[in-house]
Amino acid sequence: MRRNLRLMFLFVLVILMVSQTAYGTKSDITQKDIDDGISFCKEYPVFLQVDGAAVETDVPPVIIKERTLIPARAVFESMGATVNWDEDARIVEITMGTSNVLLTIDSSTAFVNGASVTMEVPAMIIDGRTLIPVRFVAESLSCGVDWDDLSRTVILTSPIIKELINIRSIEIRDSSDSYRVVIESDGVIEGYKPFAYDSPERFGIDIKSAVLEIEEEEMDADSEIMKAVRFSQFDTEIVRVVVDLKEKVAGKVSYSSDKKSIYVDFDKGQEEAYEDLGDTTADGLDVVDWRATGRLVVIDPGHGGKDTGSQAIRDGVEILNEKDINLDIALRLDRMLKAAGVNTYMLREADTSITLYDRPAMANAANGDLYIAVHNNSSPVNPNARGVEVYYNAKANECDYEIYSKRLAEAVYAEFRKAIDIPGRGAKSEPAYAVLNKTCMPAIIIEGAFLSNTEDLKLMMTDEFRENYALATARAIVQILNESVKEE
Repeated sequence: MRRNLRLMFLFVLVILMVSQTAYGTKSDITQKDIDDGISFCKEYPVFLQVDGAAVETDVPPVIIKERTLIPARAVFESMGATVNWDEDARIVEITMGTSNVLLTIDSSTAFVNGASVTMEVPAMIIDGRTLIPVRFVAESLSCGVDWDDLSRTVILTSPIIKELINIRSIEIRDSSDSYRVVIESDGVIEGYKPFAYDSPERFGIDIKSAVLEIEEEEMDADSEIMKAVRFSQFDTEIVRVVVDLKEKVAGKVSYSSDKKSIYVDFDKGQEEAYEDLGDTTADGLDVVDWRATGRLVVIDPGHGGKDTGSQAIRDGVEILNEKDINLDIALRLDRMLKAAGVNTYMLREADTSITLYDRPAMANAANGDLYIAVHNNSSPVNPNARGVEVYYNAKANECDYEIYSKRLAEAVYAEFRKAIDIPGRGAKSEPAYAVLNKTCMPAIIIEGAFLSNTEDLKLMMTDEFRENYALATARAIVQILNESVKEE
């Protein structure tokens, strides 16, 4: 029976993948892109290393549009994965542990554990062999992946097999301003996924890699906010905790300092505060859906303190420091989001210094659900460069947030172009930036305009530009937050 269900599941996925390829998800990679990639890698070869050992393949890796593709079977089978090829459907399936990735040749749509994901570069057949995008697949299988620029080596490491933790107690703590559901385990909780539903109102959380050790399945939680708390072994490795609500109050999820406990806080009076918001704010923003009010948006005003960022200097006179305009815009963004009911956290609210690696560390420690880096640009070598661009780095775990960096970047970019008369430079994938690859949550960097360009600088000096920068970003964030819960 299990085998038949799996075959049926794969059949449905095949139909979906084929149909999506036919209706617009076919890759736009050209033969010239492939030829250029092969030619470049012949001159500058790419090497592979798996768990510290060099791996040779009969077809060399190739870089196409800045994405490295490698032979699927030779590499991932050496890590213990199962690689299957369906000739008729042109689908390659890679399975490692509980992770599963399905790729259709020349299609930008992949399926990771059954969820549809869009790739930058698809799997393709080159010189008669199937090559797949290594970073996308490796991260989807929970493998480590790195790049050594000096030796031009892709470095892969097998996923660490984690033992299941035990959920040993669940209790409710009542304080003057909130009700807290405390979920305690005997080990480090590696991941969770919150969710909320209307009619009736419920807020829940799925805890990954966990086993429930509690005999009861429900506890009474009668209060002005909650009715009851229910919990169960939802799947073999997932413990689900659901709070039945009397009011529209989203829980705010956080970890204990040792990450062995999860706290879900329900603020008293939150429902009345939410209803007082109305439908739109004074800035014309839609109010965020109540189910997304517990999600935390981390706002990072780039640079600060001794780090001025880019500078506008004319005739030897310092006109504007990037750190100052970034902070001004970020403070406006924070005000607008709070007025729309969004839960926010500012990394800095004054002219203070934060190191590059402290930024993602602070966002992760705050347990953010979304990271927005506010920046502006400069090009010392090209004073004609101008316009807005937004960077993102798609992460394998973004399905846990129901928010995707690429979608967010595209939404911010589109709103920015509508709000400000400025050239567009696109929404771009950039996995090398530390604040994008070291944050756990979906993250983007906005580069609003160029301090080095005379026309952009004139815009940036105006209050209108800064207000519209913040408003465009706020609109996109509220839109994405609302989309993330309406699809649940």
